[in-house]
Amino acid sequence: MNVTRNMVRFVGLSLVLVIALSISLVVLAQDALPGPGEGGAVVRGNTRGSANLGPLVPIRCSGVDCADPNAVLWPNLVGLDPETLQYGPGPDIGNTLASGWTISDDGLTVTVNLRDDMAWNDGTPITAEDVYFTWEAMQQGQDVGLSSSYSTAAATLISAEVIDAQTIAFGVEAPNCEVMRQVALVPPLPSHVYGYVRGEEFDWGSMIDHPYDDAPTVTSGPFNFERVEPGTAVYLAANPNYVAPDASAGYTVPNSWVYVDTPDENVMIERFLAFQTGDINFVVEPGGGFEQILSSNAQSFQAPGRVWHYVALNLADPNNPQNGLDEDGNPIDQGHHPIFGDVRVRQALQHAINIDEIIDGPLAGYGTAMVSSTIPTAYTVDPNLERRAFDYDAARALLDEAGWVSTGDPLVEGGDGLRTCDGCMYAEPGTEFVFELMNVGDIRNDVSVILQDQFAQIGVQVDVVVLDFNTMYDNNMGAQTFDAAVAGWRGSLPFEPDQRSFFGAANDLFGEGYGFNFPSYYNARFEELGETVATLPGCNEAERVAAAQEMTEILYEDQPYLWLYARNSLYAAAPNVQGFQPFPDQGTWNIDAWNVVE
Repeated sequence: MNVTRNMVRFVGLSLVLVIALSISLVVLAQDALPGPGEGGAVVRGNTRGSANLGPLVPIRCSGVDCADPNAVLWPNLVGLDPETLQYGPGPDIGNTLASGWTISDDGLTVTVNLRDDMAWNDGTPITAEDVYFTWEAMQQGQDVGLSSSYSTAAATLISAEVIDAQTIAFGVEAPNCEVMRQVALVPPLPSHVYGYVRGEEFDWGSMIDHPYDDAPTVTSGPFNFERVEPGTAVYLAANPNYVAPDASAGYTVPNSWVYVDTPDENVMIERFLAFQTGDINFVVEPGGGFEQILSSNAQSFQAPGRVWHYVALNLADPNNPQNGLDEDGNPIDQGHHPIFGDVRVRQALQHAINIDEIIDGPLAGYGTAMVSSTIPTAYTVDPNLERRAFDYDAARALLDEAGWVSTGDPLVEGGDGLRTCDGCMYAEPGTEFVFELMNVGDIRNDVSVILQDQFAQIGVQVDVVVLDFNTMYDNNMGAQTFDAAVAGWRGSLPFEPDQRSFFGAANDLFGEGYGFNFPSYYNARFEELGETVATLPGCNEAERVAAAQEMTEILYEDQPYLWLYARNSLYAAAPNVQGFQPFPDQGTWNIDAWNVVE
């Protein structure tokens, strides 16, 4: 990536990606940039409250409250390219320690080369010893209060070896083409601050409730820790020695970063839209405030986000839940759901969804239709795959073909009568097409009610049920005794092309310790492709993308979910914030070059 961050860049994304972008930027010439820390304060609203901030140490942080300040305090081992949303090296990608990496031919060793021009803010060079310290701390798990977000990385990277000051090698148990996802989760920590020396005895429990949790004074990012005033704000100051990724501003321009507490989103938006100097001038995904912000003269960027909603359909016999695989790894017959066991029924329901009505209604227009299982910003998205058309006649024809015939009075004006089984595959003759659609409230209940009306048009009766989160997942979806549920996922960054976590037989587990394959979906070709994506020798990217796209196409045809939408994300900055140039899911990638004119 060749970045000149004082120039506006446009994203060359797939045609399926719909981005609403309205940014008015004042482009500064290089000689007009202010000096280090002379650019005014970036003030971000925080509705969660700094009194419950959590540890300001990455591997011990378990929520967004501490993750937001950590993002501008700490260096990354492996960076995320804001344009491609894939991993890349420094210095092209800001605040990234790795200059490159290689994976051995057998896929069992990842060797990471480190830059020699990065230092902690006390002047101590950042070396492989710091990375090794972090890795070893992660191996201690609960003894250091390790956040669950890092547990998979700790288990995947089974060994580490310091080759020299600028080189470290990680060992993995089995070849894994997504191993860099785990390597990226080893954030360098300053070993000298904790008094750690490799090979010497160390009290790992001392990392819990260490003074550094609340006041990490030795970091390496565009900002340095200054102070926390619980109930008021988190204050970070510009790091004058920060090494920026290009020459246009080789330092941090804003004088500070302030995470100011607000009681709720309405107050946060009100303060932001007042555009008062020194008050909130940057907001992220402000919930219901999209319309207010987009109609103001704020700089704003809207794009499909990582949160996506769907309708999970139980394909298996709800009266006889089974795990997906036996002890020898062979598929177990799941039986059939009396209604959803027939793929024609599932496809008919997808045809009956008017997604525009849903997006324009509960989402107020701030959503992007999903075609299949891949979020619109994913690098593996298939540009040739089109959403199954909204077509009541096509839906009715499929239901007729599947032996679900319309009888009696219409369920809604102009719609079909309640359908019953007359030659259907898995239900008893005369069974009514009635099912329960669960949700946990909020916008998902509004979506459920619209789906209830849309499905009634084709003679399908939906009983909408609102449950609390644990009841819906633990007692119904996890138990695999449910019919259908409106639920959601948050996609990873980068998007994970192997989708077996949600649709693979190994994750078809019911009861305590349930897996995420709630539909009990199984497709042998899908499983083969997932293995290719995960373990292809040499990890050829083009071949892996092709396999991932075929997985998406299979899910499109088999419809274990009814695909709904990705919720749009929004970044907004006040008119006086210069250099605001966001990408999808990367609103602050160049925050070190922002210039807040006061």
